[in-house]
Amino acid sequence: MTFIKTISTFLITILLVTTTFGQESRHKTKILLIGTIHFENPHTDKFELKTDDFLSAKRQTELEDLTNVLSQTKATKMMIERPIENQRSSDSLYNLYLTGHYKLTVSEREQIGFRLGKKLKLNQINCVDKFYGLVHDSLMAATAKENNQLYLLKDLGTQANAMISDFDNQLKKGTITEVLKYINKPDELKRNLSIYLKFIAKIGAGKNFAGAEYVSDWYLRNLAIYANITNQINANDKYVILIFGQGHIPILKHLLQNNDDFEIVEVSSVLK
Repeated sequence: MTFIKTISTFLITILLVTTTFGQESRHKTKILLIGTIHFENPHTDKFELKTDDFLSAKRQTELEDLTNVLSQTKATKMMIERPIENQRSSDSLYNLYLTGHYKLTVSEREQIGFRLGKKLKLNQINCVDKFYGLVHDSLMAATAKENNQLYLLKDLGTQANAMISDFDNQLKKGTITEVLKYINKPDELKRNLSIYLKFIAKIGAGKNFAGAEYVSDWYLRNLAIYANITNQINANDKYVILIFGQGHIPILKHLLQNNDDFEIVEVSSVLK
């Protein structure tokens, strides 16, 4: 009996040591989420930033400065807001760019994503977007009218337009790096997400929940993006950079913060 107890104690000790060692050596992938303005005007957002000439000499110099700083992270993957089903065509364009046979379009996906990928010597830029239409849009609007809640949409518009105007003013007076630093501040990320949670979610509450279902469309898209992100990161990736529209970042950040495989890197710690 003493011998059996000794063996049992030994095995339990080995198990505890192995488990503890595994926990201590567990690798977390650092991920830098950079919310950006759209350099082109895709006309897919209800409230859109005025376009700027990002191909001008001034902005091109700023983009070089920005990507030089970001390249110091030595990131092993670069992820952009381009549909996952477009990966093959994106790979083709990126390879042409690497060999000097493709001129970057005005899109931030290329102006930042492709440019930075080349400086990081990456073989591929990962496409992780998944577009879901806001299928409850018309029902939400009709519900707001029927329930005397149009004031919520009016207040939403006021806040959204103020935010876009603020971003416009930041862009007029600052560099691209300064704009990105500004719009990635915690208060600015919260400001964007609050438009959905403070105004839209209330519409139809207690009845058909059209507002909550509209917000769920937005969350579904971001959950799909999150799934694509996590699916394309492997154990060898020590540092990943993601460039996406600023409105996506609060939700993606929340999701990734609650996955202990990742460590969020704050924009303010990189862009100083």
